Order: sequence, then C-alpha cells, then structure tokens
Amino acid sequence: MLARASPAERSALRFTALILFAVLALQRLGLPFAGKAFSMVGPIGLAIVVYGLATGALQFHRGRLVNYLIFLALVLMGTAYHAAFPGGFGSGVNINSLLQFLVLTSFAIFTFAAPVEEGAFFRLVTFALVLVAVAGILQFVAQFAGLRLFSFTGLIPDSLLYEAGYNLEIPVGIGSIMKSNGFVLVEPSVFSQLMAVGLIIEAVGTRRARYLAAFVAGLLLSFSGTGWIVLGAFVLGSAVAMGKRGLVIAIGVVAMLAAVLGLAAVLAPDFVGALGERLSEINRPGTSGHMRFITPFWLLGDVTSSNPVSMLLGIGSGESEKLTLPFDYDVNTPIKVMVEYGAPALIAYVLLFVLGRKTRIQAALVLPLVVLFMFAGGYQQFPPMLFFVLLLTSVARLRPADASRAVQPPEATPRPAMPPGRAVPAAR
Repeated sequence: MLARASPAERSALRFTALILFAVLALQRLGLPFAGKAFSMVGPIGLAIVVYGLATGALQFHRGRLVNYLIFLALVLMGTAYHAAFPGGFGSGVNINSLLQFLVLTSFAIFTFAAPVEEGAFFRLVTFALVLVAVAGILQFVAQFAGLRLFSFTGLIPDSLLYEAGYNLEIPVGIGSIMKSNGFVLVEPSVFSQLMAVGLIIEAVGTRRARYLAAFVAGLLLSFSGTGWIVLGAFVLGSAVAMGKRGLVIAIGVVAMLAAVLGLAAVLAPDFVGALGERLSEINRPGTSGHMRFITPFWLLGDVTSSNPVSMLLGIGSGESEKLTLPFDYDVNTPIKVMVEYGAPALIAYVLLFVLGRKTRIQAALVLPLVVLFMFAGGYQQFPPMLFFVLLLTSVARLRPADASRAVQPPEATPRPAMPPGRAVPAAR
C-alpha cells in the first residue's frame, strides 16, 4: 500500500492509521480532569493533527475553515445574547461544554495536503474495521465457553476508564447471552454502526467475500438497530443518486442481508426474534429506540413553542440536557445543536461534514455517515465517532485510482537486427 505511494501520500496514510487506532482502540480510555473523566481520544486526536501539520500530511481546507468561522460566530452570538439576557428557557451557559464542543469540531477544518488514492485509503479503513469485527465475533463466541469480557473494569485502573454512562453489557434476551460490543468499543450500537460502514465500503469498493462476511456477522451479533438504519440510508441514497450501478448495489446488499437473515431464522430463530424485537423499539415508549429517535423531537417542540427566539439563538451550551419536561427524553446531535445554538448554527455545522469534493466511495458514504452521526447517537462531543466520521467525509482528500498505475500499456517489441550484408527493405 505504502510502497507505491508518494511521500505526501505516505504521510497522509500514516496520519490515517494513527487516527483509526485512536478512535477504535482507545474508545474506553479516559483522562481524569476536575473530578470528571474525559475521553482520551480528544487530546490524542488533536495531538495527531499537530503531528500531521508538522509532517506536511495536513493543511487547512479553505472552504470549511470559512464555514467554521461562520459557525463560530453564530455560536458566540447566541452565547453573548444569553450572557446579556439570562433567565430564558435555559439556566445559563456552560463554558466548559462550549469550549470542548468548538475545539473538537475544529477537526473538520483540516484536509490531506496531497490527495491519496481512494483504494489505498479505504483498504486501510476496512482493515481496521475488520479487526474490530473479528474481535467482536470472538467476544460473542467466547461467552459460550465461559469467558465474558465486555468491560475493562478491574483490568485497567478506574481513573483511566471512560466506560461510565455507556451500555457495555446488554443481554440479548435469550438466557444470559450478551450482545457483542466489539470488545474495544463503548456499546453494541457503536459496533453495529461501524460494521454497517465497513459493509458499505466493501459493497461499493472491492467486495471481498471474507470482509463482507465479517461485517455482516458483526452487525448481526451486535443486536442493535442503529446499524440497520445506517444501511437503510445507504440503500436509499445509492438507489436514488448513483444511477443504475447504485440500484444494482442496493439490490445486492438487500438480497445478501435477506439471505443471511433467512438462514439465521432457520438455524437460530430465537436470535432473529431478539433482533426483530430490538428493531421494533422505536414505536414503544420507554425503550432506548423510542428515547433516541422520538423524544428529541418532542423536546424540540416544547422548547421552540415556549421560547421562539431559541430557533435563532438557542438556549445556551449544555442546556438541552438539563430541562425539566413532562417526559423522559434523550437528545441526538442535530436537536442538541439546534436547541442549544439555533437553526442557523445547525446548518453551518452540517456543512462541515459535506463540503469538499468526494470520490465515488466517499459520495456513497456521505448520507449514511451523516445519518449515523446525527441520529444514531449523541456524538457531537464524543471524539471517537466525531473524528471517525469527519475523517471519512471531510478530512480525507482522495483521488480516483490512477489509471496509469492500474493498466500499464505493453512495451514495444524491438525489431530484430538485420544480418550483415543485407539491405533493409524499403518502406512501401
């Protein structure tokens, strides 16, 4: 992979490998600060950015830098308003939350200094994801042999753990069997989302059977519906935006998953029933699916109806999670950004994920990755998923496979020398 790459491409691929290691392998590690634990991936990721700038792997993306400055101005305008006129819907401004949000989001303003071949970049990404898939599959199988390792508590000092608040150990609903969380990831839902991303990349790209099988197995063993939502976004987007080829890919993915589910329904009906139960949660109040996908919009309706100015300026950083409402609720990324900073800031925020030229695989990933980030979890201040999504959609500056490298023209065969004493025949 690196042998044929230029020095600039090798630097970008090294940066990519370091970021992938941080966002995947270090998700559960934290750093204590002011009595709280913060994800270790945040400072490590930003340090890798500094390394990338120093080695020439990264540069600023002018379009997203301008957009980020507009976003920053909108956020600070709302913050100044709430500082000058306190006592609105929210109780104030959480400066620590605001600074963390803005610093982590600045990851979007960087890009590769030189374009990297699309195939080389995504082979590195899928290699990292398939390692997680294998780890998750082994984790699930190992519990049948009495080996349960779903949390690092007791293995790593508590001061270095970032597991509090995450659902690491979730029963499938069949005996004492637990859902796989990918071994190094914080939740089965995150595992399922990353498996869906890996499956999409392989379906659009090289379509290696062993990789496809690993991603499908990981998706199934997570027993989480969010990965299927990401796949649904891909199927819909590819069928609409990629023409006949996209339609063929979408039909192929649906047929493959239907065949796998059909086989699983025959061999392990209880497991398929548990998966179906999970997918139906969105319609049942009190379940995690309903909390994640329905209650955020109830929250938005209550806030905007009680305080119309919040549509423009929000109610203040960190305030969306402190409200007293007549129902239990959760907040996803777009609702949190809109409620806290206003609709104009949300528009500028979303543009950070979509601005810039995209290659074929990147274009196929934009919609599912935006759906993943915006609706599958509150990832706006969770560095592992924020950096991962921005790396694939924005930071990675890619180019299509180099045709001159892919197909080399045959070398001309030299004409044999004429024997001495013979004249060269004249050309006719």
